[in-house]
Amino acid sequence: MVQCVLGRPGPVGDPSVVRSLGLDRIAGCVAVHMRALFLVLALLVAGTSAQADPQRFRAGITRITVQDAVPFDALVAYPTDAAEVSFQDGPFTITASRDAQIASGTRSPVILFSHGGGGTIKAGGSPFPYAALLTSLAREGFVVIAPFHPGSKRPREALEDRPRQIHKALDAMLADPRFATHADPNRLGMMGFSYGGAVALIVAGGAPSLAHLAAYCRDRTDDPMACDGVPTDGSLANAVGKRSADALAVKTLVLLEPFGSLFGRDGLTSVDMPTLLYRAESSALKAEGNIIALAAALPHPPRQETVPGGHFIFFGPCPPAVEAEAPAACKDAPRVDRASVHRRIEGEIGYFLRRNL
Repeated sequence: MVQCVLGRPGPVGDPSVVRSLGLDRIAGCVAVHMRALFLVLALLVAGTSAQADPQRFRAGITRITVQDAVPFDALVAYPTDAAEVSFQDGPFTITASRDAQIASGTRSPVILFSHGGGGTIKAGGSPFPYAALLTSLAREGFVVIAPFHPGSKRPREALEDRPRQIHKALDAMLADPRFATHADPNRLGMMGFSYGGAVALIVAGGAPSLAHLAAYCRDRTDDPMACDGVPTDGSLANAVGKRSADALAVKTLVLLEPFGSLFGRDGLTSVDMPTLLYRAESSALKAEGNIIALAAALPHPPRQETVPGGHFIFFGPCPPAVEAEAPAACKDAPRVDRASVHRRIEGEIGYFLRRNL
């Protein structure tokens, strides 16, 4: 074995030193040092990866009842050590362990979620189409709260009702002895899809403006998803909103195809936190007046991601019964793989939330 002398046995430039080492011995020294360097680098990379990778759990899920003028339920997805046992809830298969004990020793960040339903305000809606996303976050150590928003009489009322429902669902979860010592409300994130994206912005401190929406929709026929039913006769000219009493200390936002035309720049000055903003390439919700305009108006420039598909690509893959009932929300264009899109966004959203909470 070639021994490598780390010290300097003679003065620099002494020919006897070079002769004593020999060329083969110099090569051996280089090899030894290179192996040592690679070992140190490998250990550093391994340590960094261990810190970056999330601690993996299994997903637990339960429903809690929240008291309000109209009581409603909320899903709570959370980390557990119990084996996952899939179950059916209506047409949806939920891959999570129902009512399992939350993982011991955890102090989890909290994610609030508001589902869509701008076109079905009176009927309310359900977080079940997003269950795979919510449970994927539970496996990464988050407690996720997703209300079943009950119906409101009018869209304008829903802008007050839904932020209040989010706030009350958070309070109900924190009062539940199963979660009270395991959930950390000081690490609070908010997610929302479509109309739920507007709710998320309000909960984060944004002030909606029906006047801004009416001005956007005036003479527009190319954005019915945002503008159908919006009066453009000047009756909303002074309908500028204010910060909600149910705004929360949200640290980070994830917005999936949000209803952004409801907000002007002046109403977003308080929404100054890291934001992940998703746009669907073929959405019927016009990006220029919603996602793109919102990105330009937010004081903290968001990270922007684009996925293939239409507005409802953020629904999970639909069960056959749901697809038969709502084909417009479930059927994708050729070569759009909804399951693949969801695998991608689950990873991106989990990473983004871990980085910012």
